[in-house]
Amino acid sequence: MNTHIYKRLVLILGINLMLLCMISCKKNEETAIPDKVTLLSFGPSGVKPGDKISFIGYHLDRVTAIELTGAKVEASAFVEKAADHITITVPQETLKGKVTLKAPEGDIVSKSLLNLDVPVTVTDIPATATKGSNISIKGTFVNWITRVTFGNDASVTTFVSKSLTEIVLQVPNNAKTGTLIFSVDGFEPKDIESDDVVVIQ
Repeated sequence: MNTHIYKRLVLILGINLMLLCMISCKKNEETAIPDKVTLLSFGPSGVKPGDKISFIGYHLDRVTAIELTGAKVEASAFVEKAADHITITVPQETLKGKVTLKAPEGDIVSKSLLNLDVPVTVTDIPATATKGSNISIKGTFVNWITRVTFGNDASVTTFVSKSLTEIVLQVPNNAKTGTLIFSVDGFEPKDIESDDVVVIQ
């Protein structure tokens, strides 16, 4: 065989081997599993309190608890726990916000927010209210109410207190008699208007 041709073949084979090695190394890097707790995703989106939600990632069997906004789920209460996934039941008190996985090596905070589809209902409002006084609004999941608007477009976004079944707020000084409009946060934000009128005194 001609020496020149032989050298060219050897060179081509060498280049091909190098390319194969580079591709193989890159593939291994891309598929390498991290050695620390890693959260890849969670879902499904728009679940309701009491529904199940799953977290997908690596080394999740090391997670000792999951902190949601307004609630915390200890590992002993996980529905399922494995290296690649955790399933929990969403607590009733959970609010919209980021999720934190608690692990021995430190906290892992989600990049996206957990949001819920919450069935907010208002069952009790006062018949009368005095400007500047506190009133109580009762119902279910009323802690998801972010704004209450009185007659004359007088709105309240800061609350004296909030719980699952009751919110307490101060009546604005510019409020007038009319129905109340409750702005609700969640997977599908909406407004709820009261059936009855609140007489402002």
